[in-house]
Amino acid sequence: MWFLFSTLLLIFVLDAVAFLPNHSLRSSYPATINSATCIRTMTIEGASDILRQWDTKSNDTNTGPVDDNAKDILSSLHPQLPDAILLLNGAAANERGQDSTKGRCMLGICGSSAEESVSTLKAWVTALELPRGLLHGMDRDGVPVQLDGGVYIKYNSGGVFSFEDIRKSGMGFDALWKPGDALVEPYDGDYRGVYFQVELEDGEFRQYLLPLDTFSL
Repeated sequence: MWFLFSTLLLIFVLDAVAFLPNHSLRSSYPATINSATCIRTMTIEGASDILRQWDTKSNDTNTGPVDDNAKDILSSLHPQLPDAILLLNGAAANERGQDSTKGRCMLGICGSSAEESVSTLKAWVTALELPRGLLHGMDRDGVPVQLDGGVYIKYNSGGVFSFEDIRKSGMGFDALWKPGDALVEPYDGDYRGVYFQVELEDGEFRQYLLPLDTFSL
């Protein structure tokens, strides 16, 4: 078990050395729409609405019986999720390119195991072309930590580097993280999925719980 966690940590850190886009990357959902065309015609508001609808309807199915109408809505939203995510992430990346403290993208991955969570992290970071940093929490002083059961990974595309900026951010020493760093910790909750959050200049709060396998390598 320890060998497995050490291997996962090593793989993610080695991947952080350089980012090379994987042109064979595919969404796990069927290609029922032309992605390039869809992204060109989709707006930030439209993408936000697609993800908001998914988040609302999927949460409803987790807390009560699923009716046929909800199933139909989720089925129609499925193939639109990757493009909606890519559009919002692209808007954040543009803002981040102008100011490294803007346009943050955060992922909160709730998986059934360390292997599933790390695999999901790699797939999403690759698909969204996000910064890759260090994966913290899988060892203590070089000794692998045994993580049984559910695992939560918190990822942040950005960071704050000066003490003045730390005070302004209100994030405490979390702001010392470098762009792309992630933290692994045990998770005993029931939800499975990825909390996708982007910060855009309009100030609207955007956070959605989406399927783990929205992207795959």
